[in-house]
Amino acid sequence: MKNLNQILLNRKKLRDTSPLIHAITNPIAITMVANGILATGAKAICAAHPDEVSEIVNMSKALSLNLGNITSERMVAMRKASQCASKKNIPLALDAVGIGASTLRLTYAKDLLGKYNFDLIKGNSSEIKALAGEKSEALGIDVGKKDEIREGNIESLAQIGRRLYQKYNSTILITGKSDLLVTEDRYFVVNNGVENLSKITATGCMLTGIISSFMAVTDPLEASLMGLLLLEVSAEMANTDRLGTFLVNLMDEISTIEDEVISGRADIREVEF
Repeated sequence: MKNLNQILLNRKKLRDTSPLIHAITNPIAITMVANGILATGAKAICAAHPDEVSEIVNMSKALSLNLGNITSERMVAMRKASQCASKKNIPLALDAVGIGASTLRLTYAKDLLGKYNFDLIKGNSSEIKALAGEKSEALGIDVGKKDEIREGNIESLAQIGRRLYQKYNSTILITGKSDLLVTEDRYFVVNNGVENLSKITATGCMLTGIISSFMAVTDPLEASLMGLLLLEVSAEMANTDRLGTFLVNLMDEISTIEDEVISGRADIREVEF
């Protein structure tokens, strides 16, 4: 298992350097994503005009793309941004929102992944299955009931993630009640978080922004573990039956939670293939 205390040091690295993170995301999520990035100590910019994204990428330390609520203009912008990030070796993450439900998004995601160098691919299990050519039971942008991560299908989903890792040379993050983080020779199961995270719009998109922030200071595996634990342990500490209060508490926790609380509550299992 990776040393959790070493992983947590990335919080200090991020705060000390305050890198600029470029997130091309959807308007439903843009405030959540930007605030999530800011809460880590990084700086956020969400430029999406095709004529300026390359210029913005050039001054950024990581690029995060989100396929939610897709538009033609944003598709052009993400293609230009991906090309620039790949050329400059800027860490690049793709949040494959909705590709289990939309042929347009699935085709577009495959085209991006086939042409440019993505360090991280994130999606729920329906989205990841669709990307791998498996039957997907996606319910819009949400995971289908039959696809949900559970103890009985963790190994098979991890193998799907492994095939995608080998195909795209990208760390694969499959999110759900449990989260699977997959590389070529091992996978991690993260069992933190609360149900309320699924009841607030764009917490998944915010997670991608948070992970992208950590990708500016470490590798995508450590960045993903750090992002998952930061968001999900913060959610555990913030949990309440009042959703508005939960969201406010969540943002407070992300920015102020102590490393000792994260390490004390972290529930991670590592499995070798």
